[in-house]
Amino acid sequence: MLYIVEKALNELEAMPRDKRENFAHLDHEIREAVEKLKVLKEKLEAENNIK
Repeated sequence: MLYIVEKALNELEAMPRDKRENFAHLDHEIREAVEKLKVLKEKLEAENNIK
């Protein structure tokens, strides 16, 4: 899932600037989702290492 979200973010970043500005709100939401997924991934990995 993290890969999919990061790929979407990369696609937005690859767009021409004028088109990307129309998706600025989406870019922000995707960046937040990526950060939250990374934190979740780290917690899950840490939990698996404890067991």
